[in-house]
Amino acid sequence: MHALIAFLAMLILLAATAEAQDKRIAPKDSRILLLEPYLEDLSPTYQDFGWNARASVETAYAGVARGNSIPSRAQVYLRQTAPLMYWRLGTTLDAAWISSSFPFFKSRTVVVTSPAPPQGPFVRIARFEVENAKCMAFELRHVTNDTGAPTPEERQSVTGIYCPPANVVLDDALIQRVFEGIFVRRDGRIERALRGVDKPIPPQLLRGEQQQG
Repeated sequence: MHALIAFLAMLILLAATAEAQDKRIAPKDSRILLLEPYLEDLSPTYQDFGWNARASVETAYAGVARGNSIPSRAQVYLRQTAPLMYWRLGTTLDAAWISSSFPFFKSRTVVVTSPAPPQGPFVRIARFEVENAKCMAFELRHVTNDTGAPTPEERQSVTGIYCPPANVVLDDALIQRVFEGIFVRRDGRIERALRGVDKPIPPQLLRGEQQQG
Protein backbone atom coordinates (compact mmCIF):
# COMPACT_ATOMS: atom_id res chain seq x y z
CA MET A 1 0.00 0.00 0.00
CA HIS A 2 2.80 2.40 0.93
CA ALA A 3 4.58 1.54 -2.31
CA LEU A 4 1.42 2.33 -4.31
CA ILE A 5 1.00 5.69 -2.55
CA ALA A 6 4.66 6.53 -3.19
CA PHE A 7 4.27 5.57 -6.85
CA LEU A 8 1.16 7.74 -7.28
CA ALA A 9 2.90 10.66 -5.55
CA MET A 10 5.82 10.30 -7.95
CA LEU A 11 3.46 10.35 -10.94
CA ILE A 12 1.78 13.51 -9.65
CA LEU A 13 5.17 15.18 -9.11
CA LEU A 14 6.37 14.21 -12.59
CA ALA A 15 3.15 15.51 -14.14
CA ALA A 16 3.47 18.83 -12.29
CA THR A 17 7.12 19.14 -13.33
CA ALA A 18 6.29 18.40 -16.95
CA GLU A 19 3.52 21.01 -16.91
CA ALA A 20 5.91 23.64 -15.53
CA GLN A 21 8.54 22.77 -18.13
CA ASP A 22 5.96 22.91 -20.91
CA LYS A 23 5.50 26.60 -20.19
CA ARG A 24 9.16 27.30 -21.06
CA ILE A 25 9.76 28.28 -24.66
CA ALA A 26 12.67 29.21 -26.91
CA PRO A 27 13.46 32.90 -27.57
CA LYS A 28 12.30 32.52 -31.18
CA ASP A 29 8.85 31.51 -29.92
CA SER A 30 8.53 34.16 -27.22
CA ARG A 31 6.36 37.23 -27.66
CA ILE A 32 8.53 39.18 -25.22
CA LEU A 33 12.34 39.47 -25.26
CA LEU A 34 14.79 41.04 -22.81
CA LEU A 35 18.20 42.64 -23.20
CA GLU A 36 18.55 44.51 -19.93
CA PRO A 37 21.45 46.63 -18.61
CA TYR A 38 24.00 44.71 -16.50
CA LEU A 39 22.32 41.45 -17.56
CA GLU A 40 23.19 41.38 -21.26
CA ASP A 41 25.54 38.41 -20.89
CA LEU A 42 22.85 36.15 -19.40
CA SER A 43 20.15 34.15 -21.18
CA PRO A 44 16.64 35.02 -20.01
CA THR A 45 14.01 32.41 -19.25
CA TYR A 46 10.93 32.67 -21.45
CA GLN A 47 7.53 31.20 -20.65
CA ASP A 48 4.12 31.19 -22.30
CA PHE A 49 1.13 30.91 -19.97
CA GLY A 50 -1.48 31.09 -22.73
CA TRP A 51 -4.98 32.47 -22.28
CA ASN A 52 -6.76 32.89 -18.97
CA ALA A 53 -9.94 30.96 -18.16
CA ARG A 54 -12.13 33.63 -19.78
CA ALA A 55 -9.96 33.73 -22.93
CA SER A 56 -9.70 37.50 -22.48
CA VAL A 57 -5.98 37.93 -21.73
CA GLU A 58 -2.93 36.05 -22.97
CA THR A 59 0.24 36.13 -20.84
CA ALA A 60 3.93 35.70 -21.67
CA TYR A 61 6.86 36.01 -19.26
CA ALA A 62 10.56 36.81 -19.45
CA GLY A 63 13.00 36.79 -16.55
CA VAL A 64 16.74 37.03 -16.02
CA ALA A 65 18.83 37.23 -12.85
CA ARG A 66 22.45 37.04 -11.83
CA GLY A 67 22.34 34.26 -9.27
CA ASN A 68 19.61 33.75 -6.71
CA SER A 69 19.90 37.25 -5.28
CA ILE A 70 17.79 40.38 -5.36
CA PRO A 71 20.25 42.72 -7.14
CA SER A 72 20.79 42.25 -10.88
CA ARG A 73 17.35 40.97 -11.74
CA ALA A 74 14.60 41.74 -14.28
CA GLN A 75 11.24 39.98 -14.47
CA VAL A 76 8.60 41.08 -16.95
CA TYR A 77 5.11 40.02 -18.00
CA LEU A 78 3.53 40.77 -21.36
CA ARG A 79 -0.24 40.58 -21.36
CA GLN A 80 -2.43 41.12 -24.39
CA THR A 81 -6.19 41.28 -24.50
CA ALA A 82 -8.36 39.49 -27.02
CA PRO A 83 -9.51 41.49 -30.08
CA LEU A 84 -12.03 44.25 -29.35
CA MET A 85 -10.94 44.33 -25.69
CA TYR A 86 -8.86 47.10 -24.12
CA TRP A 87 -7.31 48.11 -20.80
CA ARG A 88 -9.53 50.37 -18.70
CA LEU A 89 -7.44 50.29 -15.52
CA GLY A 90 -3.76 50.28 -14.66
CA THR A 91 -1.84 48.05 -12.27
CA THR A 92 -1.54 48.93 -8.58
CA LEU A 93 2.28 48.45 -8.52
CA ASP A 94 2.17 48.16 -4.73
CA ALA A 95 3.87 45.74 -2.33
CA ALA A 96 1.00 43.25 -2.51
CA TRP A 97 1.15 43.19 -6.31
CA ILE A 98 4.92 42.67 -6.31
CA SER A 99 4.70 39.81 -3.82
CA SER A 100 1.85 38.08 -5.62
CA SER A 101 3.18 38.56 -9.15
CA PHE A 102 6.77 37.48 -8.50
CA PRO A 103 7.18 34.42 -6.24
CA PHE A 104 10.83 35.37 -5.60
CA PHE A 105 9.58 38.25 -3.42
CA LYS A 106 6.72 36.35 -1.74
CA SER A 107 8.63 35.58 1.47
CA ARG A 108 10.51 38.89 1.56
CA THR A 109 9.44 42.24 3.00
CA VAL A 110 8.72 44.68 0.19
CA VAL A 111 8.62 48.38 1.12
CA VAL A 112 7.39 50.85 -1.49
CA THR A 113 9.39 54.06 -1.09
CA SER A 114 7.88 56.01 -3.97
CA PRO A 115 4.37 55.01 -5.11
CA ALA A 116 3.38 55.01 -8.76
CA PRO A 117 1.41 57.98 -10.09
CA PRO A 118 -2.35 57.57 -10.60
CA GLN A 119 -3.42 55.03 -13.17
CA GLY A 120 -3.60 56.37 -16.70
CA PRO A 121 -0.24 57.28 -18.27
CA PHE A 122 1.44 54.82 -20.59
CA VAL A 123 4.63 54.66 -18.48
CA ARG A 124 4.42 54.39 -14.69
CA ILE A 125 6.96 53.34 -12.07
CA ALA A 126 7.04 52.72 -8.33
CA ARG A 127 10.28 52.45 -6.38
CA PHE A 128 10.65 49.84 -3.67
CA GLU A 129 13.27 48.30 -1.40
CA VAL A 130 13.85 44.68 -0.40
CA GLU A 131 16.65 43.72 1.98
CA ASN A 132 18.51 47.00 1.24
CA ALA A 133 18.23 46.48 -2.53
CA LYS A 134 16.65 49.43 -4.35
CA CYS A 135 14.37 48.36 -7.18
CA MET A 136 11.46 49.53 -9.29
CA ALA A 137 8.15 48.13 -10.42
CA PHE A 138 6.84 49.46 -13.70
CA GLU A 139 4.02 49.42 -16.19
CA LEU A 140 3.88 50.26 -19.88
CA ARG A 141 0.21 50.10 -20.73
CA HIS A 142 -2.39 51.97 -22.73
CA VAL A 143 -5.44 52.79 -20.62
CA THR A 144 -8.44 53.77 -22.68
CA ASN A 145 -12.22 53.79 -22.76
CA ASP A 146 -12.23 53.42 -26.53
CA THR A 147 -14.99 50.98 -27.45
CA GLY A 148 -13.76 50.64 -31.02
CA ALA A 149 -11.10 48.20 -32.21
CA PRO A 150 -7.85 48.81 -30.30
CA THR A 151 -4.61 48.15 -32.18
CA PRO A 152 -2.34 45.27 -31.03
CA GLU A 153 -0.08 47.86 -29.38
CA GLU A 154 -2.99 49.33 -27.44
CA ARG A 155 -4.06 45.88 -26.29
CA GLN A 156 -0.64 45.04 -24.84
CA SER A 157 0.47 45.61 -21.27
CA VAL A 158 4.06 45.26 -20.04
CA THR A 159 4.57 45.08 -16.28
CA GLY A 160 7.58 44.01 -14.28
CA ILE A 161 10.36 44.70 -11.82
CA TYR A 162 14.02 45.61 -12.17
CA CYS A 163 16.73 45.58 -9.51
CA PRO A 164 20.16 46.92 -10.54
CA PRO A 165 23.43 45.48 -9.23
CA ALA A 166 24.62 46.60 -5.81
CA ASN A 167 26.22 50.06 -5.86
CA VAL A 168 24.48 50.98 -9.13
CA VAL A 169 22.11 53.95 -8.84
CA LEU A 170 18.65 53.47 -10.30
CA ASP A 171 18.46 56.92 -11.87
CA ASP A 172 16.37 58.18 -14.78
CA ALA A 173 19.03 57.26 -17.34
CA LEU A 174 19.14 53.64 -16.14
CA ILE A 175 15.35 53.42 -16.04
CA GLN A 176 15.26 54.55 -19.68
CA ARG A 177 17.76 51.81 -20.58
CA VAL A 178 15.62 49.24 -18.76
CA PHE A 179 12.56 50.22 -20.79
CA GLU A 180 14.57 50.24 -24.02
CA GLY A 181 15.70 46.68 -23.24
CA ILE A 182 12.17 45.24 -23.42
CA PHE A 183 11.04 43.99 -26.83
CA VAL A 184 7.76 42.53 -28.05
CA ARG A 185 6.55 40.86 -31.20
CA ARG A 186 3.88 42.77 -33.04
CA ASP A 187 2.52 41.54 -36.35
CA GLY A 188 5.44 39.14 -36.76
CA ARG A 189 8.23 41.66 -36.13
CA ILE A 190 10.33 42.58 -33.11
CA GLU A 191 9.73 46.07 -31.74
CA ARG A 192 10.58 47.90 -28.55
CA ALA A 193 7.82 47.94 -25.97
CA LEU A 194 8.59 51.60 -25.27
CA ARG A 195 7.28 53.97 -27.90
CA GLY A 196 9.32 56.72 -29.53
CA VAL A 197 12.77 55.09 -29.32
CA ASP A 198 14.72 55.85 -32.50
CA LYS A 199 17.31 53.08 -32.23
CA PRO A 200 17.81 49.91 -34.27
CA ILE A 201 16.88 46.55 -32.83
CA PRO A 202 20.07 44.91 -31.42
CA PRO A 203 21.43 42.36 -33.92
CA GLN A 204 21.61 39.59 -31.30
CA LEU A 205 17.82 39.67 -31.09
CA LEU A 206 17.45 39.43 -34.85
CA ARG A 207 19.63 36.37 -35.32
CA GLY A 208 17.46 33.60 -36.68
CA GLU A 209 14.65 36.08 -37.26
CA GLN A 210 13.29 37.25 -40.57
CA GLN A 211 13.69 41.00 -40.24
CA GLN A 212 10.71 42.90 -41.55
CA GLY A 213 10.47 46.60 -42.21
